[in-house]
Amino acid sequence: YQQTECQFSRVFDSNVSQKRLFDCVAQTMVDDLVRGKNGLLFTYGVTSSGKTYTMTGSLEEPGFLPRCLDMLFNSITAVQASKYVFVPDGMNGFHVQSEADALLEKQERDILPQLTPKTPNKNINVHYKEKVSKCLSNINPECRYSVFVSYVEIYNDYVYDLLGDVQLDPFNRPKPPQSKRLREDKNKNMFVYGVSQVEVASTEEAFAAFQQGQERRRIAHTQLNAESSRSHSILNIRLVQAPLDPLGEDLLQERSLICASQLSLVDLAGSERMARTGAGGERSREAGNINSSLMTLRRCLEQLRENQKNGSSDMVKYRNSKLTHLFKSYFEGHGKVKMVVCLNPNMAEYDENIHVVQFAEMAQQVEVARSEDFKVDTESIKRKAMEAKVKAEEERRKQHTAMKQLNKEASGGCLASPDYSLGQPFPNLEVMDYADNETVPGLISMLEHRIGRMNAIKKRVSRYGGSCAILPYIFRSNLSSCTQHEQSVQQQLKDCEADLANKTKELNKLDRQVKKLESKNQVLTRTTQVFEKEKKQLQDQLSDAEAMLKSSQSDSRRLEMKMKGAVANTKAHVEKECEKRVRTVQTEMQEKMWVKDERLRQLKNIISTGGGREGRPTAARRCQTPLKQPISSVSSPGPPVATKHRRSCSASHSNWLAHLPSSTVQTETILQPAIRPNKVVNVPSPKDVAGASKYLLTHQREDGTGEIETQLVKGEVFHTRSGGQQVQFVDIETLKQHDPQKNEKK
Repeated sequence: YQQTECQFSRVFDSNVSQKRLFDCVAQTMVDDLVRGKNGLLFTYGVTSSGKTYTMTGSLEEPGFLPRCLDMLFNSITAVQASKYVFVPDGMNGFHVQSEADALLEKQERDILPQLTPKTPNKNINVHYKEKVSKCLSNINPECRYSVFVSYVEIYNDYVYDLLGDVQLDPFNRPKPPQSKRLREDKNKNMFVYGVSQVEVASTEEAFAAFQQGQERRRIAHTQLNAESSRSHSILNIRLVQAPLDPLGEDLLQERSLICASQLSLVDLAGSERMARTGAGGERSREAGNINSSLMTLRRCLEQLRENQKNGSSDMVKYRNSKLTHLFKSYFEGHGKVKMVVCLNPNMAEYDENIHVVQFAEMAQQVEVARSEDFKVDTESIKRKAMEAKVKAEEERRKQHTAMKQLNKEASGGCLASPDYSLGQPFPNLEVMDYADNETVPGLISMLEHRIGRMNAIKKRVSRYGGSCAILPYIFRSNLSSCTQHEQSVQQQLKDCEADLANKTKELNKLDRQVKKLESKNQVLTRTTQVFEKEKKQLQDQLSDAEAMLKSSQSDSRRLEMKMKGAVANTKAHVEKECEKRVRTVQTEMQEKMWVKDERLRQLKNIISTGGGREGRPTAARRCQTPLKQPISSVSSPGPPVATKHRRSCSASHSNWLAHLPSSTVQTETILQPAIRPNKVVNVPSPKDVAGASKYLLTHQREDGTGEIETQLVKGEVFHTRSGGQQVQFVDIETLKQHDPQKNEKK
């Protein structure tokens, strides 16, 4: 192989840990995310080179994705906003809603769906053994933060949402997923229109959403990778932040003060040669689209490098692929871009690895403009706070002026000297009732008092001879009294202003609390209405169920009565049929008994007739001589001639075990076996066989004429060396019977 040298900003060997790789590559991108900057981090390489492992890792060695989420949530836990305060507007932006509206939306999304039964989702519990304990230091305590995640894949140059709800057809079957469009927002950033943005409050929730999307992602088996990615997957982590009001209580709802930064983690599908992967059919089409999108990415970066190198402005064809079109804003300077190149050390992948490293070396030469940090516009916040303060000051000044006027009117009678004043100011002279007997007499008495006072002053003035020398004295006296009064009023006014300012603050605070409580009350009222509606629906369903239960119970009772009647009828019918069959069988058996009795009678007659001619044998002789030949061998009519028979072998004095099945029928013939068994059993056991030396098995069957044929199977019992018993059959005696008169009739 030809040796090739390439230069990179950093090279890691195969033994590098995921923690060191994260610290060197992705930690600064999380820091930029908090600062309000966008970032793009993607893994690139041939198939089966470890791109997915680098991005997600394992339970023992977490990758970029779980470590980024862990560090982010560790940093913003103390300043995290309430859920549903930030709401996506559908155009890649957000707006802020009040706490009451957020609480209502939480009620509708999280609490109310739990009241209706639905198919439970699969619980995804992923616990990493290693967690990131670091926290970022650039968190602004005067802001509140929320995290949203979205997960999409680019499959065959179509964009699909991996976190969207599954749509069902009329037959309750899942519909095929619909592709999404790419659009540009007001800030010239590309985004997936209509994608699901899930708000998460912890690393576990975020990774559970990621695992949910992973189950929908398209993977397949190839000759080079058992779980080969057939699409480019993109996980977007969006951090939304907004400043608090000057009091530090509520978020400012000004949309210009909201900052939404994004970190895109991209797991690119590996380039592959169809001849080596064994791809065919659908896999071949997927591989072609993957290679085409990666080639478009390479051409776009090469064109960017040429434009920067030559100072030209040739058009970069981002729209040739959904992958490059989606990341167009990053390549044009709206965020930081980092690429992690993964290599497969297998020498069979040498040519593919050469293309990968050459492309990566070229890509790092592309310069991207550095974006600015997000800064909260504190001047506008202060300006608005100052406007509110000026407005409050004007209101206070108006109140102060009104208070001074009231004090002036109230102290109008104190401007004259006490010695020369006419008395107290006039009271309220409004007559409220025609029968009022207090207002007019009181006015008359006051006027009389004033007239008397005026006459007294005139006398005092005339005492000085009409001289005007008393006027300066009166003026100075009035001036000193007014000055003292004004000072006391000013002091009271200052105290009132301070008290009024404190009361105003408390009133504003109470007013905000009242508004919050009113909002919560509205939410609770709506929730109560919903609960009442649900309760009414449940009551209706319960009443319907009770009605159905009563109907089913009545149907069950009717069916039970019907079944009882049918069972009774069937039982009566079966009993009648059984009785009829029993009578029929009894009749048949009676007839057979009659026939057998007749045969027995005829046989007795024949024997008695034959015994008188030849001599009747003794009872012992009869019992010991079974019939070995069938009686039907006698061909001439008349009494049969007794033939000579051998003595039965069953007459020996041995320990016999008789095996007499329970189905054996007693024939009650004249000639019976002379064996006297020591034990008779229906089913012999090994113990019974061990205690006997001879074995006798009685077997009955029906012959061709319908008569019962009895076979006596005899055997000897032997003891085996293993401690068991063995029966060897040595003889069979057959006992038959028939009616001799049948032969005579023939």
